[in-house]
Amino acid sequence: MQVELITAVLILLLSAHVSPAAEPVTKPSVESMLPSLRLLEPVWRGDTVYRESLIFVRDEEGRPAVGKLLFPAEEIIAIHRADGTQAFEAGRDFTFTPGEQTLALTPESRIPLLAAADLFPPVGAPRSIPHKTGDKSRGVLFDNEHWFHDQQVEVTYKHKPGKWAGKIPKLANEQLPRTLARLRAKQPLTLAVSGDSISEGYNASLFSGAPPWMPPYPDLVAAQLRASYGANVKLVNRAVGGWNVARGQGDLDALLATNPHLVIIAYGMNDVGGRNPEGYRAAIADMLAQTKKHDADTEVILVATMLGNSQWVHTPREMFRPYRDVLASFVGPGVALADLTDLWEQILRRKREIDVNGNGVNHPSDFGHRLYAQLILALLVE
Repeated sequence: MQVELITAVLILLLSAHVSPAAEPVTKPSVESMLPSLRLLEPVWRGDTVYRESLIFVRDEEGRPAVGKLLFPAEEIIAIHRADGTQAFEAGRDFTFTPGEQTLALTPESRIPLLAAADLFPPVGAPRSIPHKTGDKSRGVLFDNEHWFHDQQVEVTYKHKPGKWAGKIPKLANEQLPRTLARLRAKQPLTLAVSGDSISEGYNASLFSGAPPWMPPYPDLVAAQLRASYGANVKLVNRAVGGWNVARGQGDLDALLATNPHLVIIAYGMNDVGGRNPEGYRAAIADMLAQTKKHDADTEVILVATMLGNSQWVHTPREMFRPYRDVLASFVGPGVALADLTDLWEQILRRKREIDVNGNGVNHPSDFGHRLYAQLILALLVE
């Protein structure tokens, strides 16, 4: 009972609403952002990575802070703060050797950095959330507003193609035929989302109240579908921070009352700590059955969540694959899978968790929200 109470308190803390910063003069529309977001040019395709986020970390005192890229870079095209307010220069701010995956800061660099010890501050210290795995005296570095965003930079660079080792998603012709037919015919489509804080939009810069005001992944998906197909795509986002799949079950009638053509169901981050994949399976099966009972033509994308911080006890790393496998077992006519779990595994083989994490423990950065959108769009746009 005590563990359940602690978990509930932590979920409430993580999902506490973020007060937006002072209103900017203008916030760009998502449509105006699309060209720079490159949502149809994902990291697993081509020879250019656009706006990949990272944080520079000094692993040892007296050595340069380094940032880790997904691929060995042949050419650095641009580096700027994730908020877009400052660009950085090779030689002055960082050094780079073609063919390597790391960048190093110069002594006079203007780029923010962290020390390795900063990632696990003492319990009770600023930006420390309990509980680090195996160490009751240490927490995990955490901030649910835009502090991580402020430390991150985004790198655009070229690399040799053909280096992606993970799954490469394909157009879901067999799983989502009605959705694709409707989009191709430019018919109106209602997209409804059931999910947790990630899908609500936490730590996307618009949600956090920071430049460049990028909206969360459901908005990116809807906007790109409108742009790609010329169809009227209506987004209904009923995701709520702190929810697990049981809360999604309870809200499903309200979601289905909007008569969606396509439903995104995105739970797992707040479920894995329960270590009960079979209970999760029963809940997902019920949501799918209710959806089909409401309208047999409604199709579903199941989203296997990104990975939480491996050193936080509430996101045990070994549980993410079993929960993903539950979702994979439902794939078939009318049901597709967006496997963010596999994508995050591939990314974290090459990068630090804080590079793509927006709050330090369980939310994506702006780049992470784009990865979500890119993977879902790979199922829907050729």
